[in-house]
Amino acid sequence: MEQTMLEEERVKMTYEEAVAFIRNYITNSEKTQTQAAQELGVSSGALSAFLSGNYKTPHTIICRIEDLARISVQKKVAPKAPPFQETTISKWVENTIRYSHLQGKISVVYGDAGIGKTEAYKHYLSNNSLAVGITISPTYASITGVNELIAEQLGVRERVSRRQTAEIINKLKDSGRVIIIDEAQHLTVRALNHLRCISDESGVGICLIGNDDVYRKMKGSGKADFAQLFSRIGMRKPVLVSNITKKDVQSVFGNFVSEQDALDLLYRICGTNYGLRGAVNVFINTVAVFEQITAPNLTKMMREMNIG
Repeated sequence: MEQTMLEEERVKMTYEEAVAFIRNYITNSEKTQTQAAQELGVSSGALSAFLSGNYKTPHTIICRIEDLARISVQKKVAPKAPPFQETTISKWVENTIRYSHLQGKISVVYGDAGIGKTEAYKHYLSNNSLAVGITISPTYASITGVNELIAEQLGVRERVSRRQTAEIINKLKDSGRVIIIDEAQHLTVRALNHLRCISDESGVGICLIGNDDVYRKMKGSGKADFAQLFSRIGMRKPVLVSNITKKDVQSVFGNFVSEQDALDLLYRICGTNYGLRGAVNVFINTVAVFEQITAPNLTKMMREMNIG
């Protein structure tokens, strides 16, 4: 009873305003009603009943919609990372993907974390409708997991493993596609061999992007078991924090940072284990706290973030 009264006291939106907000939110965000319900922490059926005026305790959903509206406003005004800019590393990544796309071969981009590999992969995806991109997590590291992710991208409905693989290969043949796999270091060796077979049978190139582990897995220990896999690597590109240049930092931050000392400090962060991602995080947090992006303000934020 006490909880219900507290919820009722929080209500500031009218029912009509809450309905209008959530309908506009679904339209503008291009999300489904089910996804909106998940964000609100209610069932899809409850949200449907609310929108149709049949929910018995609408105030319990209105207070959630108020929270969503407040967070949405905060997200709009929150500092954001600089937009994608071409860098030395992004060019290498995209050129390697393009090699696989045009030649139908396997390529590997591997090296340090936080230097822009994923952003380059996303940029290639956004500019090439024939590119298929998946991101591997430990949950999807196996043959079954890889098949599920690729099947989802290709619209393959088959769920039986062997038939699913056959349909994936049929969809890829003569399709002009390329498969890009981010976080590929999570893949098992069996999954890597499975991808090699898909590439061989379909003629479609595959670009693997990850840390050093993905290349070590493909290279193996020199045993014959790994020869088929390693021999399929048509191009390999190691990328390191040391490859980030001052020109890259100017390209990424130059529209927002005018002081050379500040740019030099961001460049020094890029050369550490934090990489470009670390520099972006320091930049975002400095924008959020200080009015100006200066070297002293960046230094203060680095201390706050325990980056030194």
